Amino acid sequence: MKMKNYIPALLFIVFCSTASAQTEKGNIVLSGKTDMNFLLSKTTAGTDSVQTGKSNSQQFSATAGVGYFIANNLSFGVSGTYSYSYSKDESYYSSASITESYTILPQLQYYFPLEDKLKPFAGIGVGYVFLQERDSRATTNNNKVYSLSGPAFSGVLGASYFITRSVSFDLNLQYIYGRLKDKMWEGQIQKQQQLGGNMGISVFF
Repeated sequence: MKMKNYIPALLFIVFCSTASAQTEKGNIVLSGKTDMNFLLSKTTAGTDSVQTGKSNSQQFSATAGVGYFIANNLSFGVSGTYSYSYSKDESYYSSASITESYTILPQLQYYFPLEDKLKPFAGIGVGYVFLQERDSRATTNNNKVYSLSGPAFSGVLGASYFITRSVSFDLNLQYIYGRLKDKMWEGQIQKQQQLGGNMGISVFF
């Protein structure tokens, strides 16, 4: 009879230990996410019978990262982000522009130790951004309008919901500040501030 009394307590201890195992020291996390600004659009202009112009645009961003838990609930990782934006206007003079950026961001991320499937987290990071724009109207420098690079600083708040013991669905809000110098035009500096939402999936080992 006494053994039966111990079984529920033992099961509770095992459950709690497996629930927190994902973010224990020594574990590895792989993550992938995309922003919530994915966009495909097409616009036409004119009358009912005559089309005088049209425009198309595409926009998306994707991030992949890996992290190592240097302490319980605290990971150090590196992520890479690729962003792409394309627009084409055929209203009067046909033109097209493409903006691409690459971001490398080492960061620290802390998971708040709640005994639940939902784990809030916060993180900070310092990295580097490369950004360039090409426009068909530019006739020099291989259609480049500008080519920028510089340091970036990041802060993130979010939450992970563990679908299984080793897989989580993630939502977060991220702020990035960058101070980029133009390689093509000496003395030109561009300061960027971005605030956006992201969603993704993480796998813990």
